[in-house]
Amino acid sequence: MPALRSLALPIAVAASMLGVLSACPARPTNFPDRGPVAAAQAEWCAALARLHRAGDSWEHMSACKAAYPTSSPTYLRAMTSCFSRRMEAAAESSPDRDQIILECNDEVAVNLNPDEPTAKPVIESRCARMLRCENVPVAVCKDAFSKLESAQRVMFTTIYNAGGRYEIIDCLDNASCTDNEEAGRQACYKPTSDELLWFPE
Repeated sequence: MPALRSLALPIAVAASMLGVLSACPARPTNFPDRGPVAAAQAEWCAALARLHRAGDSWEHMSACKAAYPTSSPTYLRAMTSCFSRRMEAAAESSPDRDQIILECNDEVAVNLNPDEPTAKPVIESRCARMLRCENVPVAVCKDAFSKLESAQRVMFTTIYNAGGRYEIIDCLDNASCTDNEEAGRQACYKPTSDELLWFPE
């Protein structure tokens, strides 16, 4: 699956900053939002097929529906709407897909809820890492995070589905501290942010 080039935040930091992961339990294989994610992915696939002037006979339809992105159903449905609309509007001008994705991220993020209960475990792990690696008190970390713009908090938490959040939390909890902790934290997001949207190879 090609990488989502960049988000509106500095998520695309080199994965080499990650450090060595410590041993951890086996990754869960079933998450409670799996059904809604699959349904949202099917809508994304249908939209891509339409953009390619095809229907269910689109040559990549099976691969698309079999893919499991890291995005939440809400984010994926909003991106499906925005991406389709902008690509169709720009059809005659050879649209830059990556630029449209960035623009849609900005549009979608401001309309998502950064304070869903699903965000809390991610924030807890971010702040636990900052305490462990930088001696930043948890209360100070949470206060600073709460002062970020709503769209920024969304991009760090609720755009991801349960599986995506699991991977981010696992990395924040277990990756070694680095000499550049801002980059170290961001690197925990990169593999997951790269898999938010599926496109044909």
